[in-house]
Amino acid sequence: MTSQLEVCLLTLPHETRFVRHEASRKMSTMTQTSDHSTAITSDSLDDGPILVVDDDDSLREFCSRVLQAYGHEVHTAGLAEEALSLASQNSYRVVLLDLKMPGMDGIECLRRLKAQGCRADVVMITGYGNVPTAVEAMKVGARDIVEKPFRLDDLQAMLQDILARQQKAVSGDPIVAFIQTNATDIGSRKDVAKRLGVSLERVSACVQEQTGLSFRQFLHACRLDLAKRLLENTELDVSEIAVRAGFQTVQHFSRVFSKREGVSPKIYRLRIRAEN
Repeated sequence: MTSQLEVCLLTLPHETRFVRHEASRKMSTMTQTSDHSTAITSDSLDDGPILVVDDDDSLREFCSRVLQAYGHEVHTAGLAEEALSLASQNSYRVVLLDLKMPGMDGIECLRRLKAQGCRADVVMITGYGNVPTAVEAMKVGARDIVEKPFRLDDLQAMLQDILARQQKAVSGDPIVAFIQTNATDIGSRKDVAKRLGVSLERVSACVQEQTGLSFRQFLHACRLDLAKRLLENTELDVSEIAVRAGFQTVQHFSRVFSKREGVSPKIYRLRIRAEN
C-alpha cells in the first residue's frame, strides 16, 4: 500500500525528489506511533516548533512530514505574509524559508522577520548556484543556506547542528554564548566587554574556563564553523566566504582554516563533495 508520503514524493518535481527509501522508512516509523506529534528520537533537541515556508504545496508537505518523523513539531506557511503572521504569534527555533515565492520573496520576508523581533535561526532555501542571493541572505541575517536539490539526511543534520548550538548557548556562559552568536561582528575582546558591561579580564577568563581556548582561538573556531557550513552548502567562492565568516583577508582565513583543519578551504570543499 502506497503511503501518503510516497504519493507526495511522486508529485514532486524531479530535482526535489529526495531519498525515497529513507523518507518512506521514517514515515513508516512515525505511523507506528499512536501520537504523531510525539518525538520518535531520544536525542531530539526540539523544544519549540520549526516553521517551513514554501509556496510549493508538495515540497512544503513533504518537509513537514519528514521533520515530524524526526521528532520535530512543524508549522507551515505557503506565503511570506502568512509566515510573518505565524511568527508574530509563535516562538520558532528555526525557520526554513524559500527564496522565490509569489508576492514577497524570501529575502524581504527575512528582513521583516528580523524587524519584528523573530529570534529564530533562518535557513534560506535557494536554487543551485544562486551565489548573489546567498550572499545577500547571509548579510540580512540567515543562519545557513541550503541549495535545491538537497538530501534528507543533510537537512536533518543541519537542523540538529543549529538546535545543538542553540541549546549550548542557552545553557552555557552568557559571554561565550554572545561570542558564538556574534562571532562575525566581533573584532576584539573590547567589543564583547563593552557590549556586555564586563572587564577584559572577565571575558578572557570565561572563555578559557568554558572552552579551554584563548579568546582569539575561540573566536576563530566560531568563525571557522560558519565558514565550513558555507563551504559545504553553498557555491560561494573562498574569498566571499572569508568575508562572510568575519575575516579581514582571504589569506588570513586560509591560513587559520588550514592550521585547524589540516587542509585548505578549497581542498576541504572538494573532500566534502566527494564524500557526498
